[in-house]
Amino acid sequence: SNSKEPILRLRKTSVLRNLHSFDHSGEDMSRKRLHADAMGANDGNNDDNNAENEELKEQVSKMMHHDLDPPARERPADDNWPHRESLSFTRSLIFYGSGSITPEHETAAKNIEEARTLRKKYHGGRGVQCSLEKKKTITFEDANAKEDADTTATNDGENVDNLKPSASEQNESLPTTEQPSTNGKTSQRLEYVFGTNGIVEVYEATDFRRTNNLVTVPPLTSFVADYQRLVEMVSSGAMRSFSFQRLQMLTSAFKMHVTINGTAEDEAQSGLLGTDFYRTMKVDNHIHLAAAASAKQFVNFVRDKLENEGDTVVMEDGLTLKEVFKEAGLDSDHLTIDAFNVLADYSVYQRFDNFNGKYSPFRMAQMRKIFLKSDNKIDGRYFAELTKIVLARHEQGKGHCSAAEMRLSIYGMESNEWEKLAKWVLRDWEGGDFPGNMISSHNRWLIQVPRLWRIYYQKGKGKFAFQDMLENLFSPLFEATLHPEEHPEVAEFLNHIVGFDSVDDEGSMEAPLSCCQPASWKKEDNPAYCWQLYFFWANMEILNKVRASRGLNTFAFRPHAGETGETMHLAATYMLCRSINHGINLDKQVSLQYLYYLDQVGLSISPLSNNFLFRKMRQNPFPKLFTRGLNVTLSTDDPLLFHLSDDALLEEYSVARASFDLSMTDMSELARNSVYQSGFENHFKEKWLGKHYKRGVTHCDENKTHVPLIRAKFRAEHLALEHLMVILLAAGKGKTVLQEMMHQFGDARNGQRRMLLENMTEVPDFPEHNQL
Repeated sequence: SNSKEPILRLRKTSVLRNLHSFDHSGEDMSRKRLHADAMGANDGNNDDNNAENEELKEQVSKMMHHDLDPPARERPADDNWPHRESLSFTRSLIFYGSGSITPEHETAAKNIEEARTLRKKYHGGRGVQCSLEKKKTITFEDANAKEDADTTATNDGENVDNLKPSASEQNESLPTTEQPSTNGKTSQRLEYVFGTNGIVEVYEATDFRRTNNLVTVPPLTSFVADYQRLVEMVSSGAMRSFSFQRLQMLTSAFKMHVTINGTAEDEAQSGLLGTDFYRTMKVDNHIHLAAAASAKQFVNFVRDKLENEGDTVVMEDGLTLKEVFKEAGLDSDHLTIDAFNVLADYSVYQRFDNFNGKYSPFRMAQMRKIFLKSDNKIDGRYFAELTKIVLARHEQGKGHCSAAEMRLSIYGMESNEWEKLAKWVLRDWEGGDFPGNMISSHNRWLIQVPRLWRIYYQKGKGKFAFQDMLENLFSPLFEATLHPEEHPEVAEFLNHIVGFDSVDDEGSMEAPLSCCQPASWKKEDNPAYCWQLYFFWANMEILNKVRASRGLNTFAFRPHAGETGETMHLAATYMLCRSINHGINLDKQVSLQYLYYLDQVGLSISPLSNNFLFRKMRQNPFPKLFTRGLNVTLSTDDPLLFHLSDDALLEEYSVARASFDLSMTDMSELARNSVYQSGFENHFKEKWLGKHYKRGVTHCDENKTHVPLIRAKFRAEHLALEHLMVILLAAGKGKTVLQEMMHQFGDARNGQRRMLLENMTEVPDFPEHNQL
């Protein structure tokens, strides 16, 4: 029996080799070969091998009946990977020779880990001290999760969720500050004051002397020091060289993956029945409401109003709509897209001032005020009706499944802006094609704050300080959060907001970064971009802590950054923000680009907008960022100015596919990223991504995202291995890493030689065979 052991082992090796190479092509032949090999394993009468042979036959039986172990979405808890992993190995071995890992690389890795610690201090909240009680967040959307999820889309992708409750019905389901917390105690009674440092302070109502601030954030001086340290690190030669090397390797790895596994991805995607790219949810993460309608929709809307409501008084001086057009020398013949002059052209390239002018039809400010403003003689009725037309397209799911996160503006010029805007959004509008309020199952609101300090300064003729603008922005939010019964409209409106944006021309002149306090900033110069973002973040972070303690929804900070102007704006947003809009300047700073990759900071890029404003399509870094694995998606920005079709988001995807040679797997991955970056509630994301999406991209349901598991595995494995490399090098284990890599390469080389010798009875001669 001992003489037969090598034979049995050899036959087992043959069976398992066939087991791992089994393919549905040539299925009958594979089955016969597997059956013969398994039966041959029973030759001999050694009872000691019976159990092993039975196990072998069981594996063959599973294979022949397609009863296979499912592919592993992450490392199994028992470290036993499936016997047959249906996914191709996606990371190629790279030989690390002597000198390929140096002390400079270890220095760079230490800087990277320090930079990531700074992000955790601010965006991660580790530097925030909070003594508030916290209770479970309950929103209107959560209370109606089942109904919304069940009616989001039919099986053929046509959306049927057109039912939205009234504002009063929604308000009944919302929590108040007097609701009991989860531990049975009454919520803390809180009050707030604006500190002289421009940051809100929160106290218990009984703390009359204001001695115990319940929520504190790192002060401005700490932020400035940390920001300058981050700029110093990402600008160092060591970190730039190391980041460039790693990013280049990620690019090469993706190209190799697509070359080897592109066909496998296509086949896997074809097998995902019941879904396709059109039925996959796509969220337009970055779209400004004032330009959300297409030029065609806008022109048709204005023509309809002029024909049917020409006698409506639309101006404070009593002029009707027909009289406004007549005074401007315009009639119905002028109602064409070309005459409106809203589409972007060569005149807006590198000219943000001309771009802003395109928002005004016929270059007339009063036209913008009549049709695209919420605060005017007709209380923004036209703007509301036009908005409902745009929302209806997403709700009805015409052409494909989509949703949006539209921006509304709060300027901070007046303290009553929030109340006016809230009433406009929640008003039960009558008339138009889609009456009712503007709360939609397929839209979540973001508030954009234009950085218009100079205009505010000129308005106050030098009397105001930047602190006054901050108080106009944030005081109404704290009032509505702590005293909702006194500000019901604002309190209700806040439940439908998911984030804040900061917008304006990044290329405009700004003052140098300083530790000047907002109460002392009374000069006309624009404060530094990162200085303004710090105060937005600080007050928003405190507001989020207070709202969380009340069981209310919180807000993400998602500003415009890296569209133009100073590259180091992206350093500030890396520290402070969950995701950003644009970010195309990352191709100018590889260290920051690598940090954005490691932490998967979201980038919502708009190539068509960039093409007209700051970066031509052929120069856009979008395909490079996507290839390397950054968390990028596509968005429309301003359909009124940049798009020709009624479905701007589908147009954006279509143009990107043709311009950047994207596969349908690429397109589905971008759509999945848009849902990840969005502020939609958890139950919506579970419906669109899968129940376990929070565990990582490999746990997303490919039948919902239409992203094959092999692509998700490739992205996840590479991200994990990049972190592994950085952590080991930062710990001073460079020599250990190099030695282990060399051992792995040697093992792989020996494995290739063994594979050749075991499968060929006679090895033919070939060049450099002695290398094996």
